[in-house]
Amino acid sequence: MMDLNQIIESQAGLLNALQELAAGKIDFAAYKPFGAPFGVYPQRDGKLMNRIRLTGGEVTREQLNFIARVCRSSGADFMHITTRQDIQLHGVSPLESVKVIRECTANGLPFRGGGGDTFRNIAITASSGIADDGSFDLAPYARYLTDVVFGWEKAYHLPRKIKIGFASANDAPLALRQDLGFVAATDADGNRGFAVYGGGCFGRESTVGVKLFDFLPAGKIAYAARAMVELFSDHGDREHRNMARIRFIVKRLGKEAFVALYHEYYEKFRGETYPEVGEPAADWSFGTAPVREFAPDASLDGDAAFRRWRALAVRPTRFGADRVAVTVYIPRGVLSPEEFLKLGGVLAEFGIPAVRLTFEQNILVPALHVSAPAAFYRALKRLGPDYTFESFAGQLDCCIGATICKIGVLDTPKYGAVVGEALDRYFEAHPEKRAKAALLLPELLHFSGCPNSCTAHEVARFGFQGCKKKIDDVLTDCFTLWRNRNYPASPIGEDAAEVIPAPQLAERVIRLLEEERVLD
Repeated sequence: MMDLNQIIESQAGLLNALQELAAGKIDFAAYKPFGAPFGVYPQRDGKLMNRIRLTGGEVTREQLNFIARVCRSSGADFMHITTRQDIQLHGVSPLESVKVIRECTANGLPFRGGGGDTFRNIAITASSGIADDGSFDLAPYARYLTDVVFGWEKAYHLPRKIKIGFASANDAPLALRQDLGFVAATDADGNRGFAVYGGGCFGRESTVGVKLFDFLPAGKIAYAARAMVELFSDHGDREHRNMARIRFIVKRLGKEAFVALYHEYYEKFRGETYPEVGEPAADWSFGTAPVREFAPDASLDGDAAFRRWRALAVRPTRFGADRVAVTVYIPRGVLSPEEFLKLGGVLAEFGIPAVRLTFEQNILVPALHVSAPAAFYRALKRLGPDYTFESFAGQLDCCIGATICKIGVLDTPKYGAVVGEALDRYFEAHPEKRAKAALLLPELLHFSGCPNSCTAHEVARFGFQGCKKKIDDVLTDCFTLWRNRNYPASPIGEDAAEVIPAPQLAERVIRLLEEERVLD
């Protein structure tokens, strides 16, 4: 289980390296092995990114306020909601990073295993336990497993990273894309459990996981994770990083032999003792908490922008007809420290106890009173940024880009904004298609600035992977096209073998939407 003293002790080398980096005693190349396993990475501009892991993307109001204060006091340039439900502080100095690590660790957000060859943030279907779809809440299982794995020293010294995810049944492809994925299920007696998959992954030779269990009781998830961590540690390729992920073990052994080997490890460690999972509530734990009510307000009913937002952002919940869920759209997933504080103030004003971060880099407010949307919309509009999806610019799923990321190839947000602006012009000419487009396109179009798949572009109906190609002897920004014709049923698409010069990207996106009749 999670041991705070053990975590603090593990950070000693990192904190010393940060101090030496600040003093000029080491350079970034010498620093990286210390920072990467904790998610504290060098940026292209000579500053640091600090990744705060938030299990399942669930953040309480108190945690949001704390992170907002840390973001401002650290001098961070901005915060970024990631496509794995974390929050990253960008543009932090080495000495301020020391303070961030210590403060977060002391306040229940420990820095360990956020990057490098370790176990990463456990992801979940953001709407689980909230949507009126019969799904049970996955957050308690993700928190439980995080707490257990935090105590395994081997989980921080793996051949490469390991990603674990929990998915609702109607979001099963999420789990099939993980190194270890759990799809929620119940047995004939109504007991909760999971179908379990292993060896899924993005990046080089993206693939879907193989089934390890048809049904694993929920109380056994720690044993399933322990088997995979031990197997990976023993059989992952530590000599060739490009061949080190779990999917290459599957490829090397074959699916049947991999499954058999996995079950050998499961049997080997099933004698270990772990705390009981218990029987968490099926519904989101804050779903029935008191929420602020508002007087009836029809003053915005004639406002076309408000009606578009309400149709897009407001959804029913399982908590009764008087509760709705609302999405706050965060342009590019980025907030300045002041924007973060002000948005947190609005969430507090409406009495929102907790939120969830989504894979689309937005914020899901799980429960507002049904009388609140008009007032909430006005409050968001007063803040300035486009939190209500007025424009597609900034609302398409893009990675942080090569201006920040040291391994990035292209400045993806720049090109995503160009595509968004082109879509705005297109829908001005075709307003009847806009409502459907706003619902679909943030999930159907993903843009990554390199092969590392930070936006999971291989998943989307149309994915775009940044690269540079020589065109007429000129090195040109380009994107390779990925297509997933069976999205969302298919977990991963395929490389369409088409290279699109970046200046032609917006035009090609619109042609793809028309050719595939996506918006008809």
